[in-house]
Amino acid sequence: MGYVVDFDPAMFTIAGFSVYWYGFAYSFGFAFMVLWLWRKRALLGWSGAQVVHVSLIFVVLVLACGRVFDVIVYEWPWYETHKEQIPQVWVGGMASHGLLAGSALAALVASLWTRTPLLKILDVLVVAAAFIFGVGRIGNFIEGGVIGTVTSMPWGVKLPDVEGFRHPVSLYDGAKNLLLVPVLVLSLKRWPPGQGAATAIFLAAYGGLRFLIDQFRDYESSLGGIGPGQWFNLAMALAGILMFHLCVARTPSAAPAVPKDDGRIPPVAALVLLALILLPLTIPTSWTREYIALKRSGASFE
Repeated sequence: MGYVVDFDPAMFTIAGFSVYWYGFAYSFGFAFMVLWLWRKRALLGWSGAQVVHVSLIFVVLVLACGRVFDVIVYEWPWYETHKEQIPQVWVGGMASHGLLAGSALAALVASLWTRTPLLKILDVLVVAAAFIFGVGRIGNFIEGGVIGTVTSMPWGVKLPDVEGFRHPVSLYDGAKNLLLVPVLVLSLKRWPPGQGAATAIFLAAYGGLRFLIDQFRDYESSLGGIGPGQWFNLAMALAGILMFHLCVARTPSAAPAVPKDDGRIPPVAALVLLALILLPLTIPTSWTREYIALKRSGASFE
């Protein structure tokens, strides 16, 4: 016996406008990130205004890279003939490895702009990242976009329009991400932000454990005989292991002087940030709905 997943992907609909559980996970995650950066602004040496502007950089690049990665790596057979849909996030289609790439790029931009050591920004953010990805996988489970392999285990789940009971791989990965949070918090007590150890542990544990978990994932496409995401999982794990050995011997840089913070938040930037945080509510699924429907029916992409 297993569990039949029959959640409505939409949280609610008002005047024809639907708010989706999957997109809500993004909005919740971004809001958590902003609050986390606000709480850690003294450690980073940032003013309140800098937190708002850096958060804008993160939200824009995370969404952009998550979308581009999905289009190019996972769903190009669809978007090759539907290029007009590439900017239409409301049709679905985001990739977690793209989100990570966007986060890394945003951290680099923030480092250059604020003159804060890159490793310090990354070390501070990995705790938030693990939590966000944990919540995001719950959104994946509700929308049924991440499909596991067939299983006879009693905790198998039956997804709409998918044959057989499947491993709830999104919940496996979500639990892994949430369990990383206390590990990373403890690592920051052992190796202060700026040393790079917490970032290395995140990369190694996220990539390595996800590689094992994704053995139970039914990828919709393959690259070199395995799911495309598996190559990135392996690369992350190896990079994390190497980075850990290089970073643990480093002495973290001194904390920058905290700029004078009068508590003011730039209103225009704050409103733009709020709008961008709410934008993901329109994203219904991690895969483009039409693409998946045709994929499962065996129809042509043309």
